[in-house]
Amino acid sequence: MATITQMTGAARSIYSSLYANNSRTDATAALFADQNRKHRGSSYYSTQYRGTESSAKELRSIMDIANQARSLRKSYAETSSRFYAEYDSNMKDLRKSAGKLSNTDFQLSSTDITTNADGSKTYSDRLKSAISNVKDLVSEYNETNDFLRENKSLGKGVRQLTTEFSDTTYKADSYAKMGITVDAKTGNMSVNESRLARALTDSPAQSEAILGRGGLAGRADRHAQYAQMARSRVIPSMEQAIGSQLNYASNLLNGRSLPTMSRYSNMLNLFSIYV
Repeated sequence: MATITQMTGAARSIYSSLYANNSRTDATAALFADQNRKHRGSSYYSTQYRGTESSAKELRSIMDIANQARSLRKSYAETSSRFYAEYDSNMKDLRKSAGKLSNTDFQLSSTDITTNADGSKTYSDRLKSAISNVKDLVSEYNETNDFLRENKSLGKGVRQLTTEFSDTTYKADSYAKMGITVDAKTGNMSVNESRLARALTDSPAQSEAILGRGGLAGRADRHAQYAQMARSRVIPSMEQAIGSQLNYASNLLNGRSLPTMSRYSNMLNLFSIYV
């Protein structure tokens, strides 16, 4: 997946090709991109437009530049499309898991765990459901957190969300009481099932406070909801990331600009002969 940094580098290459030491291309830019540019007399034309390369070669160069711009736009569109497809899926799945955990019946007790003759434990269906809901939320949360961290290079908006989702580290002590360990570096969580089962049955009220609507489930849902609301601002637009001049480069290939540039180029050749 192309990053904004990579695309910005490509854009700089386009700008260099457009403006660096190319008097006629620069003149075309003046004619088409900046109508307010002031001319400085006939000597301006003679010095700026006199060159040795043919008009056809110059137009081919301009077409190459415009093709680069078009490829850059295509790369951006593909990158943003793939990003948002996974982004939307992650936030939707996370909110679904958070909703299930919020609605979990935490009224459990020691009777929901049976110790077998061989020392193994058997859980009641209610306890199995509660454990499953916790593990599902942790899995979805970790997946979303990993996705955001892997795409931080796409822009400030993604980096801000990454910071939001890593705030599980601030609740590490509380989650530890439920058998949930938080990675101090990434904010990802891992579940010790036997410790979770014991915590759920030993202290139902505490379990609901830490894991339910007022705890982990509610926090995860708020993060995902905020991410959905901020969707349009998560990664910058093409113009914000690279610059408005890219519009000029990409528009060089439209059906009207090339014939017009060709006529101007021929006119400028005549000027260079007689001036």
